[in-house]
Amino acid sequence: MRAFAIFLLGGALTSFVCASAWAGKLPKDAVELTAAKVKAIYSGKTGIYDVSSIYYASDGTTKGIFGKPKVTATFKGTWSVSGNEMCAKNKPKGDPKIYRDCNKFWRSGKRIYDLWSVHYDGSKPDLKSGYVTTTVKKLKDGDLVAKKYAAAGGE
Repeated sequence: MRAFAIFLLGGALTSFVCASAWAGKLPKDAVELTAAKVKAIYSGKTGIYDVSSIYYASDGTTKGIFGKPKVTATFKGTWSVSGNEMCAKNKPKGDPKIYRDCNKFWRSGKRIYDLWSVHYDGSKPDLKSGYVTTTVKKLKDGDLVAKKYAAAGGE
């Protein structure tokens, strides 16, 4: 369990640092996306991230894997949208803790901006220059984790 928490922290920090390199300020003309648009961004898609992949089912459930190329852990949970914010709550297999992460979304012209608004580890979001435009590009249609999830003993 402890090893998983350390791995999770390391992976999240790596992703956060990499994302920060491309982070910037939210344009003044940016408007919040509606809940329906945020739901459409995630529903039925798989997020392909640096150290993990997670499927956001249209019924509000999640399942995912950590570790690349070899899966080292699985997790499952739920996701929901309120206003322009999507929040996921995931529990790794064998870990009693539930991890919560949220992202808020805005549009400026053709670009969609998002902010990692709630961090699973309790660290504070960068409200001045933590806005990125790369999150939507990391979401691919369909469940792309099912086979690896099942093979790794996902529940």
